[in-house]
Amino acid sequence: MSWRDELRPSSFRGVPFKIEANTRFGGRRGFTYEFAKSERSSDEDLGRRVTRVAISAYVIGENYLDQADDLEAALQREGAGLLVLSTMGQATMRCETYQRIETKDQGGLARFEMTFVRSQVGAAAPSGRENTQAAARTAAEQNASAAELSAGTDDDWS
Repeated sequence: MSWRDELRPSSFRGVPFKIEANTRFGGRRGFTYEFAKSERSSDEDLGRRVTRVAISAYVIGENYLDQADDLEAALQREGAGLLVLSTMGQATMRCETYQRIETKDQGGLARFEMTFVRSQVGAAAPSGRENTQAAARTAAEQNASAAELSAGTDDDWS
């Protein structure tokens, strides 16, 4: 099967639109510690970033105004909805921002620039019950490691 056979109509909350371009953003969160008066650093991985998608889309045709109004209403609704993209599949996403663009030179066409963020509905939230003894022990161990790294060697102070 070719990639063309896999294409599906794009939509958000069941409201169809055409796609000009779409981009998915991801990666990992992190923090890099750079120690004073030292050539050393330490990097901490803070977990996966939330997936975001940017879409350049449009609606076109005799009834483009109704289509554009329907899409705008779907984008403004509270909470997440099913986003289906022709080449990226589908995911539960929330519209973060959008722009509706209409020009006098392009009658019968409304363009949309939209950004979505992946919704993790039902994801486990912290319980609020923390083992403070274990947390204090871990923090002390991390501080000892950081102090050891920042102390450096005699060569670092020349």
